[in-house]
Amino acid sequence: MARTLDPETREALVARVRFYRDLGLTEFYRRPVDSTSGAPEPALSLSKGLASETWESIPQPDSQPISSQEDQPIPPASPSPRPRKSPPPFPRRSRLRLQLIRDEIGDCTRCALHTGRNKLVFGDGSPSARLMFVGEGPGADEDAQGLPFVGKAGQLLNNMIAAMGLKREEVYIANVVKCRPPGNRTPEPEEANTCSPFLFRQIDVVRPRSS
Repeated sequence: MARTLDPETREALVARVRFYRDLGLTEFYRRPVDSTSGAPEPALSLSKGLASETWESIPQPDSQPISSQEDQPIPPASPSPRPRKSPPPFPRRSRLRLQLIRDEIGDCTRCALHTGRNKLVFGDGSPSARLMFVGEGPGADEDAQGLPFVGKAGQLLNNMIAAMGLKREEVYIANVVKCRPPGNRTPEPEEANTCSPFLFRQIDVVRPRSS
């Protein structure tokens, strides 16, 4: 049998029931009270008996009550897929591709630099290096040996590579132009434009990492 409430308690209970209804909660259960403890029953304890008296005084919506969270469990969030990293190039395949570029260059006569050339300087180092160094053009020592950065500038570069905790064999070294400019001058725009496509193809094969 429902208990008669004083107006103040009834108003507070109506406000509380309205609050729970706005949250989608429509079922209330009375909390058991130990009669032997002598503790007074809370004035705003909700039960079906008390709620039924006040629920009728609250305008009810026409829609069906919202189901509890137990009826509609929240699915666990699926982990976002990790972006796939491109695999590093296969060293043997990269070496073969570099050799194809070198073969295409051949005994190059595409620009005037070939007239003073001793040896064409293609590149040196690991075909799958994470780090690549590019110079302007070969010097006298490089022109004599056919390898990039082997003179005084090469010794300085080797020291820089060692200071980075790497070995020369772990990086790749090339030049913009493959033939020595006279007097080690800076390559002319026409010379650089003629030879740079081969450099771009070397970079595309080695694929040095940006980080």
